[in-house]
Amino acid sequence: MALSHTNRSLPSRSMSQITNEVEELTDEELIKQVNDLKLQIRVLTLENEVFERSMTRLEPALLQGIQQALEYAAKIQSSSSLNVGSYVRSQTSRLFFESLSTPSRMLTSPSKVSTKRGDSSGRVGGTVMFGSGPKINVLERSEIVSAEMEILVSNLEAMRKKAAKEHAFLKAQLEEIDVREDHIQKSSIAFNKEVIVEGWDSIAQRIPAEIWIRYMNEWVKITDSKIGKLRLRTSTLNTQYAKLKGQIKVKAELNESLRPVDFEKTKIENNECLAIIEKKLQQLEELKKMTGDANLTLSIHKKALMEQNIYLMEVINNVKSKQKQKVLLNKETVIIEGQAKGLEEKLENVRKMRNSYEVPDIMDYVYVKAEITDLKNSVKMLQNRLRILQIALSSHHKKLNKMIMCA
Repeated sequence: MALSHTNRSLPSRSMSQITNEVEELTDEELIKQVNDLKLQIRVLTLENEVFERSMTRLEPALLQGIQQALEYAAKIQSSSSLNVGSYVRSQTSRLFFESLSTPSRMLTSPSKVSTKRGDSSGRVGGTVMFGSGPKINVLERSEIVSAEMEILVSNLEAMRKKAAKEHAFLKAQLEEIDVREDHIQKSSIAFNKEVIVEGWDSIAQRIPAEIWIRYMNEWVKITDSKIGKLRLRTSTLNTQYAKLKGQIKVKAELNESLRPVDFEKTKIENNECLAIIEKKLQQLEELKKMTGDANLTLSIHKKALMEQNIYLMEVINNVKSKQKQKVLLNKETVIIEGQAKGLEEKLENVRKMRNSYEVPDIMDYVYVKAEITDLKNSVKMLQNRLRILQIALSSHHKKLNKMIMCA
C-alpha cells in the first residue's frame, strides 16, 4: 500500500517515442534498472509496512479511505478497455524508468513538493490518477521507524522471555519424564529379579502369592517414604516461593512509593554510614596495632613460660626419679638390716660356741674312733648275714612254688 501518490498530466509524446526510448537501452542497463527497481520496491514495501503499523497503532480510521481507494482502483483497472490498459501500462513503465534516474519521492524535500490543493484525482481516459498529498520528511520517517523499532524490540523481548519460560517448562517436563523413565526401568528390573526370577517356585511351577504381596508391600512403603520426602521438599519450596514473592511485592510497592527525595535521603544516610565505617576502620587499624603489640609481648612471655615449664618438668622428673631411688634404697636398707641382724645372731652364736668350746682328750678320741670302727665291722657282718638269709629265703620260695605246681 503506497502512501504517496503523484499527480501527473498525460504526456505529449506518442507511444512510438516511448517504445523507441525503451528499445534504445542495452541488456545490461535494463537488468541494472530492473534490479534497482526491485530494490526500490522492497524499500517502499518496508516503508509502507512501517507506516501502516504506525497508522494502525495511532489512528486506525485513516486506513479505511486508503483501503477503499485501492479497491476502487482495482475495480477501474478491471473494467477499463484494452487500449486504455495498454496506455496505462506504458505510462506506468515510463514513470518507473523516470524514477530510476531521479530520487525517490519518499526522499523529496517538502520545499520542492507542489502545494496545489484541488481535486485529489482526475479522470484521463477512464483512469483515475491520484493526486499528491502531504509529504513526510526524513526526520519524521526516522522518528516513526525508531518508535516502531522500539515497539518491535520490546515485543521481541517479551516473546523471548515467554519462549525462555516455555523452554524452561519443557526442559523441566523432559527432566521429569527422564526421571520417571529411569524409575520405571529400575522398578521393572527389580520386579523381574525379585519376583519373576528369584520368586519362581520350581516345584509348584508358579510364583507364590506371598512373594508378590511382600514385594508390593515393600514397594508401597518405599513409595510412601519418597512421597513424604517430596512433599516436605515441595512445602519447603512453596514456603521459599511465597517468601520471595512477598519480597518482590514489597520491592514493587517500595519502587512505586519511592521518590527522588528518598534516593537523596538514602544517599546522605549512606554517606554518613560510610563516614562511620571509615572511622570504625581507623579504630580497627589502631586496635590491630595494639593487638599486634600485645601478641608480640604475649609470645615473648609465652616463650619464657614454656622454658620455665620445661625446666619445671625436668625438676619434677628428677624429683620423681630421686623418690623412686629413695624407695629402692629404703627397701635395700630393710633387707640389709635383716641380713645384718641375721649375721649378728650368727656371730653371737659363733662367739658363744667359741666361748663354750673345749678341746677333748686324745685318748678319748682314740677310744671313740675304735668303737666306731668296731661298729662299722659289725654292721658289715650283719649286712652279709642279711644277704645270705635273703638268698636262702628266695631258694625256699622257689622250692615251695615247685611243690605247689607239682601238687
